[in-house]
This record gives sequence, C-alpha cells and structure tokens, in this order.
Amino acid sequence: MLLPFARDLIYGPTPMHNSEAPMVGTGKTKLIDVALRVSLGRDVPTMSEGRDDDEWRKRISSKIFGATPVLFIDNLTRRLDSGAVAAALTAREIEDRVLGKSEMQSAPVRCVWCCSGNNPTFSLEMARRTVRIRLDSGEEQPWLRDGFRHPDLVGWVMTNRPQLVWACLTLIQAWIAAGRPAGSQILGMYEAWARTIGGILQVAGVPGFLGNLQDFYSEADTETQALRQFYAFWWEKIGVRRVAVKTLLSQNIPIPDHLNEGDTARTAVRLGRFLAANRDKTVRLGNGQMVRMVRDAKAGADKSYTWRLEKRS
Repeated sequence: MLLPFARDLIYGPTPMHNSEAPMVGTGKTKLIDVALRVSLGRDVPTMSEGRDDDEWRKRISSKIFGATPVLFIDNLTRRLDSGAVAAALTAREIEDRVLGKSEMQSAPVRCVWCCSGNNPTFSLEMARRTVRIRLDSGEEQPWLRDGFRHPDLVGWVMTNRPQLVWACLTLIQAWIAAGRPAGSQILGMYEAWARTIGGILQVAGVPGFLGNLQDFYSEADTETQALRQFYAFWWEKIGVRRVAVKTLLSQNIPIPDHLNEGDTARTAVRLGRFLAANRDKTVRLGNGQMVRMVRDAKAGADKSYTWRLEKRS
C-alpha cells in the first residue's frame, strides 16, 4: 500500500510481492486489489502468466512501455522461472523491440510488481526477487466465511480512500521528518527499497519487515534440496575420490528425477550437463558437512571429465 506513494523516493528496482494461500477463495487477489486501490482509485488490472520466456518478455515489455503503475500476474499455476521476468525485476530501464515494428523502444521500470497463486512455486532466481505475503484461513472453504469487520471491503476502501491516502502520506512524512533512517533489514538487489520501506515501517513502529524470507527461500529452493540429496548419497558411497559420469551411474546413486531418461547413454549426457551446471556450488549436507563439486581435467581413453566432492570449511 505504501510503495506507490514512496516509489519516487527509491532509486532502484523493487521486488515482486507474492500474495499466496494454500486454498482458493482465501482473499489473496483481493488483498492486492484493496492495497493498491488506495493509490489507483480503481480496479487493479491483472495479467495472466506467459507460456514461455518469449511470451513473458512481450507481455512485460508491453506493460512497461504503456507506463502501467501496477504489473499484477494473477493466479499463477506453473512454476515461475522466467529470465525475462527476472531481468525486468532488477532493471531500472528495459529496452525491447516494438511489437509489429522493427524499431527499438526503452522505458523506465517504475511499476509495483505483484503476483498471486495457490501455493505457487518459484525458481531460486525468482524467489530471491520476491517477498512473500502468505494468507492461511485454516478453513476448508474459506470463500464461505462471514463476520468480517468490513463485509464490503472494496466499497469501504473506496469510501475511505481520502483518509487512507492521508495515512500513507503521513507515515512517509514522519519518516522524512525523522531524518530518513534506513531500515535494518537488507535484501540484495533491492537495497534502496528495503532501506526506504523498512525505514518507514520502523519509524511507524511496525515490526516484522522481511521476517519470513528464510522460510520462503527454503521452500522455493527445490534445486538445492535435490542437489543436497544427490551429494549426500555421493558423499556416502564415493567420498572424495575422482569419478566419471558413468561411474556415478554404476554406483546406483539416486539422481534427480528430471535427469533420468530410462536409457543409460542419454541419462549420462543429461547428468554430465547437470554436473557442469552445478560445478563449484557449495551445499551443506544433513550432517552439517559443507561440500562442493569440482571438475578435474579430462582423462581416460574417451577424454571425458572426472568429478569429485571436496570438503569446505
């Protein structure tokens, strides 16, 4: 709610605000709508998710070139893992080709980013660009709840919008009058946003800013979880010895499911690419031991790489 009013005080990008819930009808879309309706004074426009990265790029560019104040991706159903969205979320300005033309256009990225979904999943690259707002009613059919303080919440917001705008501006002005103290929490790539919004909330006495980040990262980072399990079996069976990809497969070490092609040769190719993509990545095993996978020089008759795990202090 505060961000649209404070946006010009922030030099730099702002993160995605993810409103999620475990059950449909909990109010995740309404939360975004009423929070941003205070600044917009109208319905919050939504867009659906893209099918692939090219479609994401076109949709994002079109919205930003149109100077949209809010970019709200509603009802995520697929894992959010888009290079185009990730790049736009950390950019101060984007440049892309105008649809239907051969000319390029650029525009500053000043919109408020939001998304919603029922237990949506994110790649780690997207998770680190996202702050989570999680709603859990504890009800089987939350859309049938009643007894709310404001049964018509949207109507109440519109009726009381002048007072809500005044309240937002007063909170920001109080922060400015206090000397613009920086918030104590930091979010990489969004330092200016965290210092400003965190500082405003800190002056207002509102605790808990970015307090749920680690839980969100732990749940979102399925790649590292799969890698940790793979390393653990590798460490137990092979230790620090150098091995080829075929040797890893012959040891019956469980590999991530998405690498298994059913055919040994094709699985070996995919496993080799997986190892290369995760080279030098350090992971903490369940016993607390830190290990990383390193690649040695090509060797053997087929001149293939060998791989090994090494301890990290």
